Amino acid sequence: MLIATLVLSTKTTTTTTTTTTITVTTAAKCVSPYVQASSGICVNVVIDINNCGKLNNVCPSDFTSCSAGLCSNLTSIKLINGTCIWSASVNGFIDDQSFTVTVPFNITLYSTTTKSVSVTTNGVICLSSCSTAFTETALPASAFSGAAVLPFWNDLYVFANTSQGIYYDTQGIAPNRTLIFEYYSGQYRQSTDYCNFQITFYENVPGVVQFIYYEAADGGISATICVQGSSSGPFIQYSFGQANSVAQNMVLTFDTNTGTYSSAGIG
Repeated sequence: MLIATLVLSTKTTTTTTTTTTITVTTAAKCVSPYVQASSGICVNVVIDINNCGKLNNVCPSDFTSCSAGLCSNLTSIKLINGTCIWSASVNGFIDDQSFTVTVPFNITLYSTTTKSVSVTTNGVICLSSCSTAFTETALPASAFSGAAVLPFWNDLYVFANTSQGIYYDTQGIAPNRTLIFEYYSGQYRQSTDYCNFQITFYENVPGVVQFIYYEAADGGISATICVQGSSSGPFIQYSFGQANSVAQNMVLTFDTNTGTYSSAGIG
């Protein structure tokens, strides 16, 4: 909320000075599903457990999330203050689409550096234009001509009337910021086979990207997980159609400078 104060001074014939104060209030512009709180910030009432469905509606302790504006125990987006690329609660379902996002700092993979990325609904982020191909293959994948990260390349589908969607957020202070993308999606015609994962780029560590998997109902058997520099390589492949390749709270870190990856658990 912006408070602007204008002070007007006038003099009378008796040299008495009077002061008139005019206060102008400008409301923050919050775009649905965000609503302006009393503090002036915009909160997402479809996924914020402390503002679930409406401002200040805190979910009881026996609920773990806010899903589509209702207190729930379902998986929900972790980036509650993030920027919404697509929200099922607001925009409905979506399948096989790509969005161009301009990010606040340069990110690098292999020899490609950019501030403009393409985010597809099929679990792929490209550092240039991006195919919406949904049939995963082993690497190198000819569907993606330039540098790309594939945290969960699959025929993903965002189902309407859920808290599913795609968000991103920048955290930290330059030159040590992180850029985080988050997916919460089902799979085509399989609403119960959902996945929730994040992709993190680092301002101060060019060429490194990290994947965090909170949920992957099918264990990764239908996905390709990797990074690649172009349709002919180089690439680093973690898995392709491999059963039980993705565990809950698994972390994969890819370093395109060395051509290696490492795996760990959260915490």
